[in-house]
Amino acid sequence: MNWLSRAPANLMLLGEHSVVYGEPALACAVNQFIEIEWQTNDDDTVCIESALANYEFTLEELKHAAMEDLEHPKLRFVIQALRVFAPVLQHGLHIHIRSGFSSTIGLGSSAAVLAASLHGLNRITQQKHDRLTLFDEGLRIIQNIQGRGSGTDLAASLSGGLILFQPGNSQHSTQIADLNPELAANMPLSLIYSGYKTPTGEVLKRVSEKWKTQSDLQNQLYRVMGEVTRNAYEALQQDDMPSFHQLLEAYQGLMETLGVSDATLSQILYQMRDCSSIQACKISGSGLGDCLLGIGDLSDCPDQNRQFLQRYQHFEVKITQHGASTEMLN
Repeated sequence: MNWLSRAPANLMLLGEHSVVYGEPALACAVNQFIEIEWQTNDDDTVCIESALANYEFTLEELKHAAMEDLEHPKLRFVIQALRVFAPVLQHGLHIHIRSGFSSTIGLGSSAAVLAASLHGLNRITQQKHDRLTLFDEGLRIIQNIQGRGSGTDLAASLSGGLILFQPGNSQHSTQIADLNPELAANMPLSLIYSGYKTPTGEVLKRVSEKWKTQSDLQNQLYRVMGEVTRNAYEALQQDDMPSFHQLLEAYQGLMETLGVSDATLSQILYQMRDCSSIQACKISGSGLGDCLLGIGDLSDCPDQNRQFLQRYQHFEVKITQHGASTEMLN
């Protein structure tokens, strides 16, 4: 039997850094996809093929081998997803992973692979877990691999569309609120890749070091970030785009205060701001690299700005309502 799972790439609009400390985030799924094709094997062999690596082991090893004995640095998310479903997996699998976008440009490829893996295995093993259950399983995997993380990107890839994500804590469970699809359809997004990225864990470490003598002020900054995100959500709910754009720019200022911008990101940002076809722009992701996100496009930029921005990889994406899905193939 064959199945095809798909999950979209994702972008953080608001909530970077503060979401790790319990504040809300706004994120979206975009129209670039990870695909996983699954085929049952007659034996108990599990074979994974992807552009990053190929790896093979047995179902018996998956169920009983120690985690470190079955580790692969480039396939950790799919292997750990397989481990979650191993007790109810009755046959081997041939797994072929294809990506429609590069893993280096800040579109949440790891979360998309994890979302597609969890959704596919849920369907293949007929477990019928709902979205929040799959999210909880995925968040445990993310935190096991990375040490920390909110799972906002996973929530966006599982859900599709534009979401408000509220991390769970001891008082309440995780909440994922879907926003009006019409808002998403009318929000053009432009990304400019800086050409480099700093791992999120390293960025968080640098921020912690910078603020270690001002931790109370740092926590206040995160609370302000959360308030900006909540206000931006309300602006979207009321279709008040000018206020949303203003709040997006305000969040960028808070990220600069936090210390996650640098000279290259600032240069790109100011060049984008001179384009009348860009309504607002900010860092997307943890910062110190990755992408600058603009609401709008680069169709109306001064010549000097256009020439500067052409030095960097640029691509336009659209928000997609298609979250993680799995279909049976003939």
